Amino acid sequence: MMYMPFCTSCAAEVTADKKYCDQCGSPMGPAAVPAGSPDHEPLKITATIQTEYEIPRHPKPKPPKKSLVPLIIGGIVIVLVILAAIYFVAIPFLSASRNVPATVVPTLTPVVTPTPAITAIPTPESTPVAIVTTILPVNVRDDRLEENYQQVYTHNQNFSFGEKISVSQVVPCPPLYIKFNLTPVMISRHRLVAANTNNEHYENTTDISPYAWFEVKVFDADGYIVKQDGFGKDYSDLTRQKLMVPKQGTYRIEMSGNDANADIQMLVGAA
Repeated sequence: MMYMPFCTSCAAEVTADKKYCDQCGSPMGPAAVPAGSPDHEPLKITATIQTEYEIPRHPKPKPPKKSLVPLIIGGIVIVLVILAAIYFVAIPFLSASRNVPATVVPTLTPVVTPTPAITAIPTPESTPVAIVTTILPVNVRDDRLEENYQQVYTHNQNFSFGEKISVSQVVPCPPLYIKFNLTPVMISRHRLVAANTNNEHYENTTDISPYAWFEVKVFDADGYIVKQDGFGKDYSDLTRQKLMVPKQGTYRIEMSGNDANADIQMLVGAA
């Protein structure tokens, strides 16, 4: 039996006279063994294929951070619920408890032992306050003024409850003199004097009414106050006074008062 040589590289059969393999082109060595000979061993080709696949590893997602907003909202809701409970439950309950009528405890009527009558020491009875209004006659004019001035206004009136009168006056020849003589209301009182002393006693007194006052205001043509004076309130306690306006012009004189009789006179310079 005749054996064909084979290529030691690719195991293809080749003729004996070939120096190179027709399949792979490898050189044929002298030791080529014909295929099928007893010394020929079939070429064992072992191929180890190792395939490694790297499985990508993704990092585990971090759990989301818990938000504090729900906790804050929950706390606010709890506080509001507590306040509402206090306002709508506790306060009405306390108010109702305060309005609960107190228990009436019956009282025992004490036994009154008759005692000897004590004669009271008589004390002087208080005399009701009497308001005395004294109206004096019109005051005497000053002759010295009347020689150089002429009278342009005179008026006598009892003023009460803040009664007010207003007079317009043109002053061609200054100055303008406004004179007033007052008689305030007098009040008689029966009062205790030197209380808690050995000289304690009652006496009758007559004083000016604390509500008596009188006021004169002089306004110019623009409505500004150029002069003012009076009695009581923030003025002096003089009952006879006069004020002077030194400039010519048109003026409005406003007079008002309470608990007083006023005798008023106005004079201007003689032409």
